[in-house]
Amino acid sequence: MDQTRSIARKYADLLCSGAFADAFDLLAPNVKYRIIGTTPLSTDMHGRDTVKGALVPALASFKQPPQLTLKEIIVDGNRAVILASGHGIGPTGLPYAQPHYAMVLRIDNGFIADVEEYADTVAVEVALVGKKLVPA
Repeated sequence: MDQTRSIARKYADLLCSGAFADAFDLLAPNVKYRIIGTTPLSTDMHGRDTVKGALVPALASFKQPPQLTLKEIIVDGNRAVILASGHGIGPTGLPYAQPHYAMVLRIDNGFIADVEEYADTVAVEVALVGKKLVPA
C-alpha cells in the first residue's frame, strides 16, 4: 500500500501544481483512462500517448488553467481514490468550477494502470464548449 499511496500522492501533487504532462508520465504505457459522463469530452482512452495527446492540449487551452486542490487520498491495496476540487477559466472564457472531483486509480508495477475520472459534466460542458444546459 505504501507504493500505491506514494504514486497516487505524486500524481495528485503534480496535477495540483499544474504539471499535467509530468503527471501523465506516471501513467502506464498501456493505461486505460476513462472520463465518466455523456459529454463530448467523456471518453475511454487507451495508452499514455493517447491520454497525453488529448488532455495536455485541452488543459493548455484554458484561459486560466484548472487549479486543483487535494482534499484526500484513500488507499486500499493497489487502488487509490483522489478527492479534489478545482477551478479555472475555460477556453470559452467561462468559469470552470468543480467543487467535488474524484479520480479512481489502480497502480500496477509502479505505474498508474487505470484511471476513472468523476466530475460535474455540466461544468465541463459550460467551461470547455460553452454549452449552458440551464439558462441563467
